[in-house]
Amino acid sequence: MKTVLVTLLAAVLCVEQAYPFMCYVCQEQESNKNCLTISMCAKEEKYCVTIRDNIGTKPNKPKYVISKMCSPTCPAASQQQNQASQRISCCEKPLCNVNGVSSKRSSYGVMSLGVLASITYIFVCGL
Repeated sequence: MKTVLVTLLAAVLCVEQAYPFMCYVCQEQESNKNCLTISMCAKEEKYCVTIRDNIGTKPNKPKYVISKMCSPTCPAASQQQNQASQRISCCEKPLCNVNGVSSKRSSYGVMSLGVLASITYIFVCGL
């Protein structure tokens, strides 16, 4: 029974593309905690994008707004516009834009922790 459950868990983790591609979405929020709405992307959208615009006027105290979205392409890595600067990051895994630039490492860490917890639970409960 343990072998069946472990095999099933591994199969579920490997069938990632069978489910709809999803990203976090928001428009011009001042905090990442306001950018945690999940949205299903269109079939052609394969990237999760995070855009951070620096709209502050003081160099020592920048003010940012964050936007997140699904996209069919990965936009340019960074752009400079007059007084404001814009930082763009993109990734290709579902919900990978949770933290912007570091989101790839975070999603792998969270997924690994989830797998480890699931396997530990299976063996502790004797399933």
